[in-house]
Formats: sequence, C-alpha cells, structure tokens
Amino acid sequence: GIVAIELFDRAYTQMLCNLGIPVLLIDSYLRAPSELMQCDLVYMENYASSIALTSRIIAAGAKDIGFVGDINHCSSFRERWNGYRAALDDAQLPLDRDVCILADDSEPYGEVSWMLEKLNALPRIPEGFVCANDFIAIRMMQALQKKGLSVPGDVMITGFDGSPEAEVVSPTLTTAQIPSADIGRMSADM
Repeated sequence: GIVAIELFDRAYTQMLCNLGIPVLLIDSYLRAPSELMQCDLVYMENYASSIALTSRIIAAGAKDIGFVGDINHCSSFRERWNGYRAALDDAQLPLDRDVCILADDSEPYGEVSWMLEKLNALPRIPEGFVCANDFIAIRMMQALQKKGLSVPGDVMITGFDGSPEAEVVSPTLTTAQIPSADIGRMSADM
C-alpha cells in the first residue's frame, strides 16, 4: 500500500488511486473529498479549529480581520478559510477580501519581503490575520515587525499546525495543534 502525505497533484493522485493497491491520503488537493476515488482520505480537523482561532481574535476585540493563504491550495486550507468565514458570520462581522492575501501558492509566501509588499498593497492593515498555517503566520509576523507594528499589540495573528517554530518565535504564535503522531498511527493502522 501507499500512504501519501500532502499530495496535492490531482493527476498523480488519481494515478496512484487507480493502481489497484491500498492508498491512503493524508490531506489532498482541493476537490478530492467530493470525487469518488479508489482510496481512503484522512484529514485533521480544520473547520471548527479555524472558527475557534478566528473567534479568539474577535473576543480580544478585533472587528477587522483578514485571511492569509491560498484557499485553493488544498482541502485543509479551504476548510480553514470556511471556518474563518463562519466565525465572521457568527459575529456578524463583514468579510473584506481587500484585507486578505489570497495569492496562488506559487507565490513566495516564505519570503518576508514578498509578504511586506503584499501588506503595503492593502488599503489598510486589519486588526488581525488568520493564517492558513504557521509557516505563513510567522512570515506575516516578521513582515509586520519590519513595518514597525507589534504583534499582538497592533495586529493579532493566528497560525495553524502547532509547528515547533510557533513556540520559539517571539512572541509565541497562537495556533491550532495537529496531532501528527496520532494521525500517523491511525493512518498506519488503516
């Protein structure tokens, strides 16, 4: 059998799923859950966790909150985007795409200078950003700091994944923990 972790190429995934051997995907390309595939899918919980992260920023007083990440990158990012939107809706806050950075994942999200350029192009800096993962959130924090803004004093940030970097960055990052070891064990058992 094959265990594929974060395989986002549709054609390659379909080829693997049609080999006639057991295939298990951990996360997938955006529309995989809605297609009939000859494999099993395992996902971490994204939607409710994203609602909780966004709600935390709202509870701290933010009314203007952007999202950062390619919402078409994979199923997990889309679920996180949907959770962010649901939290805004629950709080009766508007979704303003003008303060979101939703560039294609082929863009250099890992470059602080690129993130700073995107921040400078926004009509305003919102009070918070919900980021699709910790990697993006940390780059956003660095870009905001280069802009002379403090996190979380001026702008609140959340990530997603519970990466080790989230604990050592200053200030530490508010994030959703993914039980990677449990997911790995469950996937191996399947």
